[in-house]
Amino acid sequence: MNPMTDRPSPTAPPATDADADFGSLMQRGEQLHLSGATEQALTLFEHALALRPQDIQAASACASVLVELQRSQAAWSLLYERRDALLADADGACNLAIMAESCGQPGQARAAYDRALELDPSHLRSLNNRGLLAGRERRWTDAVRDLSVAVAALPGEFALRINLVDMLTGAREYGIAVREVDNALKTFGAQPALSARRAVLLAFGGEFEASRAAFSGLDDDARTLLDGLLAHASKSGRGRVIPGNAAVSDEYELFAARGFDALQECDWRAEATLADVLRRMVERVRANGEARDWRDAQFYALMLPLTEHEQTQVRTVAGDSIAGAAKSITPFNPTRRAASADQRLRIGISAQTLADERYRNALERQLALHDRSRFAFFVYSPTPQPQASQSETLRQLAENVVEIGHLTHLETAMRIRLDRLDLWMDTAFNTPWCRADLPAMRVAPLQMRSQTWQRVHLPMLYDYSFGDAFTHPDMAEQDYGAVVRLPASCWLAANDDAPGAPVTRAAAGLADDAVVLASFVPTISIDPQTFAAWMDILRAVPKAVLWLPAYGQAAKSNLRREAASAGIPPERLVFLNRMERPGLLSHLALADLFLDAFRFNANHGLADALRLGVPAVSCAGQNMASRLGGSMLTAAGLADCVVDDPAAYVGKAVSLAADPGPLQALRRRLASARTTEPFFDTTARVRDWEAAWTRMVERQRQGLAPQAFDLAL
Repeated sequence: MNPMTDRPSPTAPPATDADADFGSLMQRGEQLHLSGATEQALTLFEHALALRPQDIQAASACASVLVELQRSQAAWSLLYERRDALLADADGACNLAIMAESCGQPGQARAAYDRALELDPSHLRSLNNRGLLAGRERRWTDAVRDLSVAVAALPGEFALRINLVDMLTGAREYGIAVREVDNALKTFGAQPALSARRAVLLAFGGEFEASRAAFSGLDDDARTLLDGLLAHASKSGRGRVIPGNAAVSDEYELFAARGFDALQECDWRAEATLADVLRRMVERVRANGEARDWRDAQFYALMLPLTEHEQTQVRTVAGDSIAGAAKSITPFNPTRRAASADQRLRIGISAQTLADERYRNALERQLALHDRSRFAFFVYSPTPQPQASQSETLRQLAENVVEIGHLTHLETAMRIRLDRLDLWMDTAFNTPWCRADLPAMRVAPLQMRSQTWQRVHLPMLYDYSFGDAFTHPDMAEQDYGAVVRLPASCWLAANDDAPGAPVTRAAAGLADDAVVLASFVPTISIDPQTFAAWMDILRAVPKAVLWLPAYGQAAKSNLRREAASAGIPPERLVFLNRMERPGLLSHLALADLFLDAFRFNANHGLADALRLGVPAVSCAGQNMASRLGGSMLTAAGLADCVVDDPAAYVGKAVSLAADPGPLQALRRRLASARTTEPFFDTTARVRDWEAAWTRMVERQRQGLAPQAFDLAL
């Protein structure tokens, strides 16, 4: 058998047979292929390849047909065996690259395209395909470069012009993309693919009146194409953090969705306009009463220069819309429920994906510390393609672990109701695993978030949320809703997973004498004000480097560009390589100081740093997302590392980074705090949660409405 094709190897026909002629076999194969006789065509191409095993034309023909027969791996193996011959020719190298892409080997594909263009710098297929590959990898500068060269070489090729426009769109060069579309319209005339893209690009670029006019002028064909473009953008864009209604109604929402995508890649060029657009969107909804599902917008509003009141308005629009959509669902009867037969409180936890080992470890440890003689736990996991090993430990700690990834929102709500919970807690909010429709459908007499990123608790979806004296210092004067203030930080630092083997600075790509300022945060947590402060710190401490996670290429490029604009050499930004969590923790332990972000604090990254003995500096803002870092540091005994304005933040970080003495003293304090400070006493913090749950349920059973309270009082 031929391992390349899983078919019997053809025996070369006798040389005297007319079909033995290579050219004749290839010609007949091509005719059969064109007529749709794919299997028969493959047989002839394989006979031809048997006659000339290293022939590029025959190998490429076999590979093309194998791909059509959905046997891409066999096609790749066939070509890879002949790679030396293929790489000697631009067409052959391009064919090898195409096959590598189809088999999910982008590195091999890039190398083969590079070889093709080394042999023939004007090879159009390779320029086009390499550019599209760069776009899929979000290397937009490379993508635009290759497609620009291709279009310049063949300006009359419509497909190349469309591809260039799409790469410029990915690069967020909307003005240039519109000009390219206008030039294409002059060359090709009115085309639905061009008209639809032009309307969208004008919206992306913030030219709202022009976009509105362009949308109104679209014909039926262009509108049909537009629907497809928007559906594809909704699925492929990074801006959709929370699954749900992806519908976009107008130019403002198009701009906002694209702006959210930009924030995920640290592209802040449209930040001020994006904040203003959200304000306009809220004003319009308040004026016309239209329901808009802005579950993404309420998250991204936290990253923008908006007041807490403005952020609350965005949340209100989203919450009202989600709650309104759930009115037709079978109602939940929230009557007072008697205690269960064993008197335990039944607590449901909607989890994030259990495939995330960090989250899984924290949940396992939390449940192990709970008093299971008083509480019964039910875990609802949305893990895609769940593995039994991911929930094995949890099943020993909970009454049940229910996989809900395959269920609809309604099916999930009805399933949770069967467990007759006393309280349901959502820990998946504002993550890709969030199902905001569930609380709207009502699954338990009491529903809560473990935290909310805003200080104001809105009651339309959840009854309670946790806070503490730092996140909500003025509850006596301000009505924040049903917030329960815990005695220490409301962040439960439950992770106890061990770092991997120790690493040296040299192995991590760090100089021994460098002052390593780490900020292991998601890209979305970095805002321009935070980054400007970081650049001020680097400017004041010449030996300092900023250590960041393994971000995608687009985010790295944007951050390096911003550093260069601030006069900081981009090489002073050091990015981790991708690695498993034990290795990540080993690397984080090498840092001298952890720098928190301003608008959306580090949370998980900060908790890891403190646990590993790395001190931190945080700047407390006005909402909970920007105060949680201060809450954690205060509970860890480092209240003096929390400031309340950016200038003080820079000053504190510089004073510590520039003088090893105070920094080492701070590290010693943090080491001692591990045994004395409440942040590290996870058992006590778990008891706080239990006391809070008990008090909530007691109030509910007495017929009392949710109400804010201090657990310590």
